[in-house]
Parts: sequence; structure tokens; C-alpha cells
Amino acid sequence: MAEARTFQLRALTPDRTLIDAPVSMVKFWTMDGEMGVLAGHVPCTVMLDSGMMMVRHQGSDADEAYIVSGGFAVIDGEVVTVTSTLAERADRMEALLEELERQRLKRKEDGKKWENEVTRAEMAIRRVLIGQETSAYSILQGKGEKGETL
Repeated sequence: MAEARTFQLRALTPDRTLIDAPVSMVKFWTMDGEMGVLAGHVPCTVMLDSGMMMVRHQGSDADEAYIVSGGFAVIDGEVVTVTSTLAERADRMEALLEELERQRLKRKEDGKKWENEVTRAEMAIRRVLIGQETSAYSILQGKGEKGETL
């Protein structure tokens, strides 16, 4: 069987590069609905909606789930660049929520005002989880609440 053609996927947040690797497929939610990208896709720029981004890495038969909170995707030749203010691997969401809660409690104990940006980030993560009708636990297991594979 011939190996699927690949393209370079770069997923960026303001503080880091989440992905910079050859992939054979990426699916994400745009403001107009779900969109899938394969090698050779027509160049375009789309506005992302909050939701799951599914990535099939080169040589893999399984998709890897990420959560993206809005942003843009630029498809240009053999490079797709996804930029978002908040993006993380789905299996890290529960740990991220726990860390945000720990930081909130520490700041409260220290008598410091809680940062609005972190609160908004936590709310965005929770909206994504609710909007996909998926609990943090089910994301960690790679399954939706109805048992479908994410």
C-alpha cells in the first residue's frame, strides 16, 4: 500500500509551538463547520471555532486529538499553520484544568487578584469540553460520551 502524501503542520500559541511535524491529515472546526485538509489542498485562510482538532501524524493509523480555542488556519502549499490563543493535546486537558485551579487557589491564598486571562482560558477549555458533549475523562480515554472514537 502506498504511503499517504504528507504536508507540514505547524500549530502555534503565543507561548510555544505545539506541533511542527509532517502529517497526512488534519481536521478542525471553522466558523462554517468541520474542515479536513490533505496534502495538495487549495490555499486558503479560515477562521477557527473552538473545538477538537484531529491530526494524523506521518506513518500513523490513529488520529491524535487536540483542543483549540479559536484562531486561524492558513493553508499555503504544503504547509498548514494553525494559530490559536489556547491549544493543547486533549489528553492534557484535565491536568491543565487542575493546574489552573491550583494557581487560582494559590493566588487567592496570597491575597492577589486573579488574572482575567487565565480565568477566560479556563472557561474556554470548559466550553470546548461542553460544546463537544465530552467530559474531560472521556477525552483522556479518546472516546466521546456516546462511545464514538474521537
